[in-house]
Amino acid sequence: MNTNRSLRLVKFAVLAMLTACFGANLAHAQTLQGKFNLPFEVQWGHAVLPPGNYSFTVDPPDAPSNAVLVRGENHTTTIIVSRIDNYSFSGKSALVVERYGDRGMVRELRLAKAGLVFSYPALKAERQVLAQGPVLIQRLPILMANK
Repeated sequence: MNTNRSLRLVKFAVLAMLTACFGANLAHAQTLQGKFNLPFEVQWGHAVLPPGNYSFTVDPPDAPSNAVLVRGENHTTTIIVSRIDNYSFSGKSALVVERYGDRGMVRELRLAKAGLVFSYPALKAERQVLAQGPVLIQRLPILMANK
C-alpha cells in the first residue's frame, strides 16, 4: 500500500510540473490584438490600406507564420512580418509610418506591453520614392486589447 501512495504522489508531482510548463507556454503564446486609425493611405508590405479604422491580430512571436492580420471596414489583409525584435522600450504602442505627401509606408509596429517591434523594410519600388523627397515620420497610436 505504501508503494501505491508513493507512486500516486510521483504521478501527481509529474502531472503538476507538466501542467506548469505547458501553462507557461500557453500564456506566453497568446495572440496580441489592437486597433488603430489611418488618417491617410499607407502601404504596409505589399498591401495598400485606405484611410479608416482598423483592428489587428498578431500571431505570437514563436508561431511559425509570424503574420499580422489587419481588418478594416471593407478590407482584410495578412501582412508577413519580416523581422521581430524584443525591446524594452519606454513609450506607447504605435504604428510608425514614413510619410511622403498624402501617402505613407509602415516601417514598424511597436507593441509596448509585449516589448516587441515588428519591422518592415522598404520594398524595391519604395526605395526609389525614398530617394525623391523629404520624409515625415509619424507615430500613429495603437489601442491594445486587454485580456
